[in-house]
Amino acid sequence: MNVAHDESTPWGPARNVRGGRIVFKELLRGAEKTPVNFSLVLADTDVTFKSPRHRHNFDQIRITLEGSTNFGPRHNIEVGDVAYFPEGTAYGPQNQELVGKTSLAMVIQFGGASGNGYMSQRELFEGQERLRVFGDFEGGVFRRKAAAPDGRMNQDAYEAIWEYQNGRPVEYPHPRMTEPVHFRAAHLPWVEIDGPGVYWKELGSFSERNIRLACLKLDPDAVYAPQREPQEQILFITEGSGRFGSGDTWSKRSAIHIAANEAPTMTVTTATEALVLFLPRF
Repeated sequence: MNVAHDESTPWGPARNVRGGRIVFKELLRGAEKTPVNFSLVLADTDVTFKSPRHRHNFDQIRITLEGSTNFGPRHNIEVGDVAYFPEGTAYGPQNQELVGKTSLAMVIQFGGASGNGYMSQRELFEGQERLRVFGDFEGGVFRRKAAAPDGRMNQDAYEAIWEYQNGRPVEYPHPRMTEPVHFRAAHLPWVEIDGPGVYWKELGSFSERNIRLACLKLDPDAVYAPQREPQEQILFITEGSGRFGSGDTWSKRSAIHIAANEAPTMTVTTATEALVLFLPRF
């Protein structure tokens, strides 16, 4: 188990491959070059942020913690919402000016059901710096000084970096969904499980890899002993505090990576709510 805390993790520099200002604080990361590699960040998004319509060859989860996060015309992720962006599904254009204010969000990006994996933040920004020799990044587009072998001058910025870092053309999975899945999670009911003071809210299960999204709620002084699961999990604490059987503690905006077949007991100090992601099972 790996536990990271918002208050003890510094913000990174203001840099991104899209347009406008966005700053990341990376709380958790997985193992590079693996199908289940992941990155969990807090994203402080300025009102100037823009991104063209695009798609990923990985999966993404977003929740808004403060403000409102735009991901397309008439599509905003409000506080308490959960949005799932499946690999291959296009969304956008994003324009935070449509919201008119900044947002603070938690974002998990991870390898999806196709097995393509996920290019780490380190690989992403390393590739961006190396590609600056060959062109410029403007508004989410990489604009080359000279044409690529296939004749392209302009290319989606992330896609250009991915191809540079991997040495081959990117392949996008056929989209299984026509749009991102946007949950108004607050409208789903809590179901009591595993004794008093422990509640579960199942949001959805996706693909043959059993990618699952759920919410967990624990009352003060509750003790939760989860079952062992055959796949890795990520917990993000939106409210509350407590401790694990290992002695590690959690607080508001802590992030926890739980290994497959690991089941840490949770003893609650103050009322706790968390988002739970089951990473794909390969």
